[in-house]
Amino acid sequence: MSTTETQLHKDHEVPVKTEVDYLPATQDFRHEYDDETQLSTVRAEAMTFFGVSDHKDRDVHEFFLEFEGKRVTNLGQTLEQLIGRDRPHAKVNLVEQITPGAR
Repeated sequence: MSTTETQLHKDHEVPVKTEVDYLPATQDFRHEYDDETQLSTVRAEAMTFFGVSDHKDRDVHEFFLEFEGKRVTNLGQTLEQLIGRDRPHAKVNLVEQITPGAR
């Protein structure tokens, strides 16, 4: 890729059709993001859509993103860093992890 093409890519963010599946929900969260969008934004907006949040009752409930069967540990990375350059679609899962508390 030439310097001009690289600069054009950076100046014009590529839209990524993003779909987040959450098992208990009847429909997926769908939104189009720029490829430079951080995964923390995708996670936060998906959690709002599904009406869930990290919380603690007797147990600790934490939500994380999963991509291609692997837990996403770096929410600071962008969609492009996760799925690769110029992929027009990202499908991720929102997964709840429940850690039992002391009884």
